[in-house]
Amino acid sequence: MDSKTDHPSPKMPASPERTQTVAVSALERIEALGLKPIPEFYELWFRYFEGDPEIVRAVDGYGGVFDENACHKLYKRFLGATARDEMMRKVSDQVQQAIGELAGMLTSVKSATSEYGETLDDVNEKIQDAHSIEDLTSVVSIILQDTKKMVEKNQELESQLDNSSAQVTELKKNLDNVRKEAFTDGLTGVSNRKAFDQQVVALTEEAGVNQTPLTLMMIDIDFFKKFNDAYGHQIGDQVLRLVARTLVENVKGRDFVARYGGEEFSVMLPETPLVGGVKVAEMLRRSVENKEVVNKTTEENLGRITLSIGVSEYREGEGVSELIERADAALYNAKRTGRNRVCPEEGADVSAPEPGQNAEAPKPHVEQV
Repeated sequence: MDSKTDHPSPKMPASPERTQTVAVSALERIEALGLKPIPEFYELWFRYFEGDPEIVRAVDGYGGVFDENACHKLYKRFLGATARDEMMRKVSDQVQQAIGELAGMLTSVKSATSEYGETLDDVNEKIQDAHSIEDLTSVVSIILQDTKKMVEKNQELESQLDNSSAQVTELKKNLDNVRKEAFTDGLTGVSNRKAFDQQVVALTEEAGVNQTPLTLMMIDIDFFKKFNDAYGHQIGDQVLRLVARTLVENVKGRDFVARYGGEEFSVMLPETPLVGGVKVAEMLRRSVENKEVVNKTTEENLGRITLSIGVSEYREGEGVSELIERADAALYNAKRTGRNRVCPEEGADVSAPEPGQNAEAPKPHVEQV
């Protein structure tokens, strides 16, 4: 069945009527594909007909049959955050349990040591009260028996401790992997929106406490929808990966790159004022523009990808939403004034060069997608 024959409308605020229409469409699609009416498939197709851009792009660009295996993969890729959160909770609980077992072992060691100490105190008294070789022999026998028990107990605890330590290490590794997956965009490999939401709070708090600058960029790929329509969603996905890779390769240190959503990215530059942020943004814009995109299958030249970038700087005492709003407004201004340009926040005493003003423009670099 060709999903493009029944393409969803763009996502919009839900009304009861629209929600009902989307729900009916999702159920009809599940029935038409012969799928089991399980919650995962319903959520996948509900989000598709609701107009989720990432799911729409993946479904419309899929060349195979939408069987249960394909739908499970799509669900896991785009809607598996809840499952990842549950996995994080489960692994975290296992770590806590293992730590509790270790604490129990330490208590056991302390108890055994205390008992052995009491035995030695008792032996000391018996030695003082001994009046014959037989009495001393009996005392030595007691010491040997209790020492043997203590050695055996220590060996047992040492073995348990080694096993539990290895278990904790493995569980911690699993937890780190799950956390990394939960905060990584599955398509591009950079941080996702969830990671951005956490990091922007942490970095603004740090900037406020340390009174250091923080610059935020909001980045949009120009005319990405037209590019997708012309060359297909699979090529579009490759372009998203190309842009993400270029951003990561051209920032450094604690600079933070995330996919904000759809064809939009964000970059945060700690300890960087607005004027420096604008320079970095211009460098990123030129790095992407300099790439000449070629279809590696057909060798067709697809032209160049360009970016519009809005830049804002954190102001002491403001909320995260104000910082993002100013960067968004600057991004809108960049698109409104011609795209393929960098615009600082309104009222800023800094300007970025117009596209094409560089005296020595680098030669284009061919990138196959």
